[in-house]
Amino acid sequence: MAHPPLVSPGPALTPAELSRYARQLTLPQIGMEGQRRLKASRVLVLGAGGLGSPILTSLVAAGVGTVGVVDSDTVEPSNLQRQTLFGTADVGRRKAEAAASALSELNPLVDVLPLVVRVTSANVLALVADYDVIVDGTDNFETRYLAHDAAKLLGKPYVWGSVLRFDGQATVFWAEPPASLGTGVTVRDLFAEEPPAVEGETCATAGVLGSICASIGSVMATETIKLLLGFGELLLGRLLVHDGLDATWREIRFGPAARGAAPRERAAAPTFASELSPQTTPTPPESPATDQPKGTPVTQPDASTALPEPTAERMTPAQLKALLDARERGEQSFVLVDVREPWERDIVHIEGSELIPMSQLLSDEAREKMPQDDRVILYCHHDGRSGQARDYMAQNGWSNISDLGGGVDAWVTEVEPDKARY
Repeated sequence: MAHPPLVSPGPALTPAELSRYARQLTLPQIGMEGQRRLKASRVLVLGAGGLGSPILTSLVAAGVGTVGVVDSDTVEPSNLQRQTLFGTADVGRRKAEAAASALSELNPLVDVLPLVVRVTSANVLALVADYDVIVDGTDNFETRYLAHDAAKLLGKPYVWGSVLRFDGQATVFWAEPPASLGTGVTVRDLFAEEPPAVEGETCATAGVLGSICASIGSVMATETIKLLLGFGELLLGRLLVHDGLDATWREIRFGPAARGAAPRERAAAPTFASELSPQTTPTPPESPATDQPKGTPVTQPDASTALPEPTAERMTPAQLKALLDARERGEQSFVLVDVREPWERDIVHIEGSELIPMSQLLSDEAREKMPQDDRVILYCHHDGRSGQARDYMAQNGWSNISDLGGGVDAWVTEVEPDKARY
């Protein structure tokens, strides 16, 4: 469906620009005028990680005149498998600054603005206001909703994507698009309510193939350029879902227009937790309750039985350290249990802990290692899996059970900083 370009043409192209963008200039959808529009465009990219890397690389290489890069994190070795903007020498640097350096080297004819800030309710409107399109490559719902709502308030289109394991998806939100595009859509048409702040499945716990990030990031960059220049059929009200294992792409329609569509156009929602579950009614979707990798679930009660409220304290790394020291002196007795997977434990673990993955917690072997009348302390990567395991075990007979807030990641940060993080 035709839509007007977002940006008016900028100044005439220089000889260097004519040479650099020659292959784009030959495309009738872009041409000289379109390239001048790109030159005048301003795009804000949230996140310089797995999705941000291909998005930023594509937009800067294409000649988008000004690109803002929002990221407050630093580069870690585990990022390098998929965050291809960075090299080994960048470890420890701020991602936004390292990305700006690499992108300026890629194309010195554009302005790349590193914004080393965390998106908050206090700064989000100011961040979004100066840009034509907002592109979301973040990995948490709080930031997504904040930035989306700011874009909605200011009338900006919002390009969104997400990846996990071998799967990915992308779409475009725009609350009030031009009349030619019909009814607008927002994130709440796809996910009725913001999920609660639980860990859920993440790339850190479930893994991700770096090339899937490249596939989805490239789609998001293409949608951004289509928005800026006014050509092509946008992913507005359409969720594009990619299954890398099956090498398939499928489309799920959502939003007001989808409510009257034939059933075949409202395909079942993707099942992995990082995906937003498409909503064709106001019913809130399920939200993830654990950070455990799929395929290793803790044994669950009947689906109609809700888990109880937490029944014991969640301790800090400092409190656990004191207990471990006391146990070493013979003053305390308890079992420390790592509920992660073996591959995670190989990276880093807390000395003196037993490995009992989530799927084995209620096995006979596990019960021998942690009798129900013993004190048991659980930990995982952060605290999503351990929190769920704690509550369920309390429901199944353990009376003195707690878990480590922030998991092994917090332990390494606060107690053993020389150990690896992932």
